[in-house]
Amino acid sequence: MIAYCGLDCAECEAYIATQNNDFEALTALAKKWGENHNTSYRPEDIECGGCQSDRLNKYCNRCGVRDCGLSHGFETCAECRDYPCGKLSQEWKSWHMADWTKAKAALDERSSESD
Repeated sequence: MIAYCGLDCAECEAYIATQNNDFEALTALAKKWGENHNTSYRPEDIECGGCQSDRLNKYCNRCGVRDCGLSHGFETCAECRDYPCGKLSQEWKSWHMADWTKAKAALDERSSESD
């Protein structure tokens, strides 16, 4: 369940709530994410089946890293000869350090497996 960017979708609150059909958790998460991003989300905006699915939350649905990985036919960015590229590094800069370092470690592990 590793996303193109290295996040583990199985650990994502939106993914978990969606898989559990937990509308109450999606509602609370929509409020939390809306406050964190200074915007408004509805519960249906954050339903997600994981990065490799067609059911994506509003944020991941417009992810340039995902779009790039899909266009190249990769499962994750670790498969790319340009890993880690500027697009991926720029995406990580917008995250909390603990999130992007964990995501990078997941992709680094996959990248070394393909060497």
